[in-house]
Amino acid sequence: MSIREKIEKKNLPHGIHIMEPDNPSGSEASEALEPTSSEPGKARLGINGKENPAENPTSWSYLFLQHMAARNFLKWLKRYNKERGHQPFFIHQTYQYCYKNEAEKKGVKKILEPSVSGLVFLQGTVKGIQKFLKQYFPQYHLVNDCSTGKPASIRDTIMQPFMNVMHTHPEQITFLRDPFEKFSRDHVKLRVLTGPFAGYEGYIVRIDRDRQLVFDFGGYAVALRGVHNEDFEEVKE
Repeated sequence: MSIREKIEKKNLPHGIHIMEPDNPSGSEASEALEPTSSEPGKARLGINGKENPAENPTSWSYLFLQHMAARNFLKWLKRYNKERGHQPFFIHQTYQYCYKNEAEKKGVKKILEPSVSGLVFLQGTVKGIQKFLKQYFPQYHLVNDCSTGKPASIRDTIMQPFMNVMHTHPEQITFLRDPFEKFSRDHVKLRVLTGPFAGYEGYIVRIDRDRQLVFDFGGYAVALRGVHNEDFEEVKE
């Protein structure tokens, strides 16, 4: 029985293109498909590699802050990077429209605000980020991955496409309330082979009448639109 026939028995949505491996054992194929960082000097990071992302300086961890705290933290990080050091961070921002106050002219104004309220991503090893927070913000702590109970660590090969799509098409990404494990029921775990999200693993799930890839993002279940036309392969546990 072919991979396609086995997968279709597990309720894979029609229209998803599953690639048959050239190598029956799959060992060479999986190694060739392992994504690598495009930036010189960075370690080779595969989503299924043996490297521990928590110990790699190119990985990312995150905090969950209240909305106003996130805004103040963003200002502090910009000032810190300008004056004292370099701590890569990511807080997606978008323009929000609101009414002007009484001291201003009538009408509306647009303000740049964090769009994923409370999520602040910092790049570095878990230990390095924890040391950084302990020195400057001891009241803040990294969010734990619910599957490991340890601070979440996201590979740079996952984070880069995520940041790009959040900058250009944030409507493609939805943070879900349900745990990632819930979506494993009656779904086949797939790996994206083509496009900007090549290497991502998750389940194709119909959400809001659209087939979306639900993947594990540092303990969150996140749904991604616009990948159902890509090529996939089955992930063998």
